Parts: sequence; structure tokens; C-alpha cells
Amino acid sequence: MGKISIINYPNQTLEVTFPRVTDVITIDIYDDVEGLTLTNKSNNYGFSTGVSDNEKKLSSLIQETGYFEIEIHTNSGGIYTKEIEILFLDTTIIFNKINYDFEIKRVNEECQKIENDGTNLLSTSFISTDIVKLQFRELKNYDLLKDGFSFDDIIWETKGLTENDGTVDLEESGDNAIHSFTPNPINRPTERPVRTRNLAISYKTSITIIGLKKEFTLEQDQVDILRQEYVDFGITFQPQRSNVYRDNGAWNVGNYDYIVTESDDNHFQTIYDAIVSNWEAKGYTDGITVSSAYRNPRRNPGVINSRHLRGLALDIYPQGVITLQRWLDLRTSGNEVTEVNGVNAHCDRSGTFVDDNCSLANHIHVQW
Repeated sequence: MGKISIINYPNQTLEVTFPRVTDVITIDIYDDVEGLTLTNKSNNYGFSTGVSDNEKKLSSLIQETGYFEIEIHTNSGGIYTKEIEILFLDTTIIFNKINYDFEIKRVNEECQKIENDGTNLLSTSFISTDIVKLQFRELKNYDLLKDGFSFDDIIWETKGLTENDGTVDLEESGDNAIHSFTPNPINRPTERPVRTRNLAISYKTSITIIGLKKEFTLEQDQVDILRQEYVDFGITFQPQRSNVYRDNGAWNVGNYDYIVTESDDNHFQTIYDAIVSNWEAKGYTDGITVSSAYRNPRRNPGVINSRHLRGLALDIYPQGVITLQRWLDLRTSGNEVTEVNGVNAHCDRSGTFVDDNCSLANHIHVQW
């Protein structure tokens, strides 16, 4: 209701009723909306409110018009922020959900998808020297460009799942559909010798595109937890996954279900059998005990670049009574191992202190 004065008739007025002006703002988005935060850009006054059925009336929530920043919170946990102009107090915001879907995949340098290989979790495992490359991939029949958006609208975020997982160092890719980084864990455990396994380093990467959020979790498997120890200690030999073998037998005096060998194969059994054969050829019938073989870095009490950490050494001693002659014959049995799978063995000439997995203070150290 309002009044209009007539110039030529100052004592006369007309009462008229103006229709209430309403407005609708439509925002395209890729997910259902559960809430929003609206902030007036002129005075930074803002408020948060829930949203039902992808629609929100602002008539009782705002006192002035102008430019606002709207932060939209979606059901998937995504956030979409943009600037809007509100011209009328009686405004309704309609969130137009567009059907859309995508996936996050780990890729190699050629942007080819990395697949798991049986129990080898190649798509999600890593060590801290790896450059991890993740790719945003639209699913078939979806096209954000046709929807009026761009790849610049993709928001990446990667963070550690625990405090000690640290952060990541981003690699420049020049393509917002690619997210490359090097893990940067902190507070790495270096106490030794210990009999416990290290915990996995883990990261979670998320992509949010026009409000739709998806996550991809990276977590070290046991193979890479073991390999990470070599990185943490700065050991000269840095094993690849191909250097790691599953072994829970006599050759494993480490903390994991795997051993590492620097050579092209696991030669423990072959070399041990050759030593036993040479030992028996000298007329001995009692056995040979293995006191130590492979040790992981945190289990190893001795030299950090020990051949035991590289899967290239055995510690042995003869069963039964130990005499000087038997000791010398056992050492000779090791030195006689030549060209076994292309490997020559060598025994040192003195006993050395061994880890507490052996009750003896002396042993023959065989290396190849």
C-alpha cells in the first residue's frame, strides 16, 4: 500500500497497492544441497541456514540487497562458492541439480591407469620418494564443458590421515585434471632394534567439482611399509617392489611377512642347500642352524648398510659340539659355494656378535 500526491491538487492523494516484487535466482550444481552460508560483500555480515528440497527463500533472512558470496554445502560433503547479486529482499534461490559423475584414478607418467596386481595394491600404495599422480576422469556421457563449466572448477585437496603423515609437496602439471605430489611424512620412527612393524603412511585426496565431492585414499601396503624403512634410514640400496619376496620362513628374521633381496632372485635356499651339501661331503651328519638371514632396517642392530638388509647374507653355526675343526670346515663349506645360480659365497674369518634371535655369540657370516 502506498500514496501518490497529485501536483495540481496538493490536498488530494491516491492510495495504490504495489505488487510485492519477488525474484528467483537459479544456481546450477552437481549435487543436492543441504545448507548454505550467505555473506554480504559490502559489510561482511553473513549467516548460515539449512536447505530443503534444493530451494531456499530469503525473504525473512536478509535486510538489504546487493552482492553476496554464497557458500553452498552439499550432501557429498562438497562446497561450492560463487558470487550472486540479490536485487530484491523477497528472493528465492533454486538449486538446479544437474546429473553428473566422475572418478579419481591413479595413473603413471603416460597417464595410463595403474591397476592392482593380485595382492599388489599398486593403485593405492607408495613410498615417500614416489611422485603420485591422480587423474580426474569424467564417466561416459557426462561433459562438464557442455554444462557450462570448465576443468578450472575442479578443486583438489590432499592431506594426511594422521598427524605424522604430514603434508604433500605438489608437482606442477599444467593440467587441472591432473594432481601430482610427493608425500612428505614427518616424525619417522628410527629407533632400533625393534620387533614391531611401522604403521602405514596414508593420505586422502578429494575432488570437488561444482559441489560434488569424491575421495581417493592412498595407504601403504606391507611391501611399501617395508620399503619405506630403507628411505627413512637413507640406506644405499633402495629396493623396488620387484626386490621384495613373501617369506615367513627361516630366511626372514625381520618384522614383516616379506624379505628384500638386492640380487635378481631369492638365493637363500639355494646357497644354504649348497653349504649343507659341502658340509655333508666332509662326513658330517648333524645339521647347520641359521641364526640370522634377512633383517629389515629397524630390526637390524648393526651396520646400517649390512648385507643382511639387502638379502645377501646368512649367519650359520654347526649343530652339536663346536670344535675348531668343525668351525673351520663349516667356513670352508661356505667358501666352496661357487657359481650357484651365478652366485659365489664368501665366509668371513671370525665370529661376530649376532642379534638376540641367536643364543650364541659366534657364527659364520656367509655373504654373496
